Amino acid sequence: MVGRYDRAMLVRSVADVWRFSDDAASVIERDRAANNLVLGIVQSLLDRPDSYPETRCWIVEQDGAAVGAAIRTPPYNVVVVDPLHDDAIDELVGHLLIDDPRLPGVTANTPWASRFAERWAAASGSTARTAIAQGVYVLTSVRAPRVTAGSSREATTDDRPLLERWMHEFEHEALTAMTRDEHATERALDARLGEGDNAGFTLWVIDGSPVSLTGWMRIPGGARIGPVYTPPAGRGRGYASNLVAEVSQQVLSDGAEACFLYTDLGNPTSNGIYRAIGYEQVAESLMIEFDG
Repeated sequence: MVGRYDRAMLVRSVADVWRFSDDAASVIERDRAANNLVLGIVQSLLDRPDSYPETRCWIVEQDGAAVGAAIRTPPYNVVVVDPLHDDAIDELVGHLLIDDPRLPGVTANTPWASRFAERWAAASGSTARTAIAQGVYVLTSVRAPRVTAGSSREATTDDRPLLERWMHEFEHEALTAMTRDEHATERALDARLGEGDNAGFTLWVIDGSPVSLTGWMRIPGGARIGPVYTPPAGRGRGYASNLVAEVSQQVLSDGAEACFLYTDLGNPTSNGIYRAIGYEQVAESLMIEFDG
């Protein structure tokens, strides 16, 4: 845990994502791997302001410098960056109890997620439960997996019906614990298809037929990889391993410092796949929901 500071802190609401990106950069980009989820949300909004129907941002400051930050795109949880000081979490909770009292939950790395949830539950009278625990992974060098049949190609707008179906299947299988809004998949496809070097989807293809999918998007200092999905009939054949390894190597070769991804810690298969190709877990992220 980082140290406690006695000097007063304040929480500032920021309406403009450009201002938030600039003013909170020192705390968000201090650890890009740990904070890659927030970096991804911010980058999506900078690239396409309509990525989410609503955005709310907060910065915790001490002596004019950012020591904590959070962002929320309703109906989703507030996402909290790793703070510079413990007290920043407490200040954020106190502010959001007034500014966003119907908060559905918090997503943050340990131990910050639990600290936020404990203080929120105590102050609001709600109960907190962990919906999902995810590993935060980073890769700077790819280890080539066992070669499998097929090759990769960039997804195009012609693939949209397939991507939409697979994204829904992925969400139903892997993200049932998450709050979702009904237009999330549509907006994700709008944002990534045809975005050139900034974001996209890549398919693993055998004899002209797609068998696996991964998405990717560039953020400051690297790229976020995901979602990754192979329909059940094609699993265990190395399609996802080869696809993720190839896409990761491509973005590294194009200048990214690192690749980042999240995976459900309750799924040993996916965690094993990513570790085998060079991904290393650097943090644990908890998605905690508030009831009542």
